[in-house]
Amino acid sequence: MNMSMFIILILVCASVSVEGLAIEPEPEMECSRFSYEYRVLEKLINLRNELAKFDGRITDIELTEKKQPAVSTHVRLSGTTSVSGTERVMYDVAVSNVHEDYDVQNGQFIVSVPGIYLIHVTACLASGGKWMDLNIVRDGFVIERVFVGDSSYHTCGSKALSMHFEVRDTIWVERVAGISSSLNEDHGWNSFTATLIQAD
Repeated sequence: MNMSMFIILILVCASVSVEGLAIEPEPEMECSRFSYEYRVLEKLINLRNELAKFDGRITDIELTEKKQPAVSTHVRLSGTTSVSGTERVMYDVAVSNVHEDYDVQNGQFIVSVPGIYLIHVTACLASGGKWMDLNIVRDGFVIERVFVGDSSYHTCGSKALSMHFEVRDTIWVERVAGISSSLNEDHGWNSFTATLIQAD
């Protein structure tokens, strides 16, 4: 027996007047103990049925709220890759592409589920005094920049941001400046990651 039914039974036994449960004897009919108990039982059954419907509606609402679509992309370069001018970085290996929002052919992430996303970009260069700036771009507007560089050693730089995106927003990574004209894959992965944190 659940807690709700237990409370109802206590109220009945204590003869507490509850709307729909308290039954006044009708003047034109004899109020025998049997008929009174029958009507009380009938009311309890009706209340139990209503409670079951209410519990079902709550369960449906909870399940609906939990059904957030999974969107997660993690892509990288397959090897050392030349990138010059303001060229877009074309990540060509999809380590994970849940929901298929990353377009490998065009090197861009196209939002299909609106909400707050975590974006993370890592860039790596070879040794020898190299440096490079990469922009993280949404629909032509820069939303973050990654700097990577070192005077002597192989090096990697990264940047993470969380931001709300709408359906069909397009995000990509492009070179903007630097002495280096290639991303090196010898000691780290050049990668792009996008994960839906909270859907609208």
